[in-house]
Amino acid sequence: MNRPAENGPMEPRRRGLWWTILGAAMTLPTIASLAYFVWLEGTAWVAPVYLGAKALQFAGPVAALGVLLAAAFGPTRPRRSVALGLATGIAGAGFTWLAYAVLFRGGEMAATAAEAITVKLADFHLDTLGRYIVAALLISFVHSWLEEVYWRAFVYGRLRRLTSSSWSHLVAAIGFAAHHVVVIGVYLGDTSILLLTLMSLPVVFGGILWSLIYRATGNRLLAPWLSHVCLDLAIMAVGYDLIFAG
Repeated sequence: MNRPAENGPMEPRRRGLWWTILGAAMTLPTIASLAYFVWLEGTAWVAPVYLGAKALQFAGPVAALGVLLAAAFGPTRPRRSVALGLATGIAGAGFTWLAYAVLFRGGEMAATAAEAITVKLADFHLDTLGRYIVAALLISFVHSWLEEVYWRAFVYGRLRRLTSSSWSHLVAAIGFAAHHVVVIGVYLGDTSILLLTLMSLPVVFGGILWSLIYRATGNRLLAPWLSHVCLDLAIMAVGYDLIFAG
């Protein structure tokens, strides 16, 4: 299980090039998140920088993998992929809502998050219920698909050729989680490093889970994508409850 990928060793120069590419790929989303969530807060640049960063992030991997997308999406055993994706996704969504309802709903931390989310929705011009619902659906179905192409098919897929199976799962998951840490930190406000770490660990776990599912279903994206959709829908439901339900 801990062997480098089965395609054989890479030449040292190519390995170095790919480490550079993947280092940039894993760093860009975090820098972009800092830009549009922190550095440019309250300015007219938030939405344009967000869209530009997402275009830059996804264009290369999606174009490079474009020929493979049909194969990556269409599993040889679709029922198994659908069942696995929905089972893990619904379980994760249930855990997300339960944790929110039991630990945060109605509390001081929820109020802090609601205030920060309200500011961000205004920055992105998503501060009406209709716009929020449209954005929630796009993020849950379209953005999650692009993230699966980027983080599982591209980043994790290339890391498997550069390092062991265990390390490739972990490194890809940490890269996936890093830009989410910025978002979580903004929503939590002034909080301890320990709490921020605890709140971010489920994202790392999700990244590992989805790359494991991707690998287990023959490097197909359907199962991890469906799981990701369920989680994003749950997160958007939490956002709705914080901002619009009251």
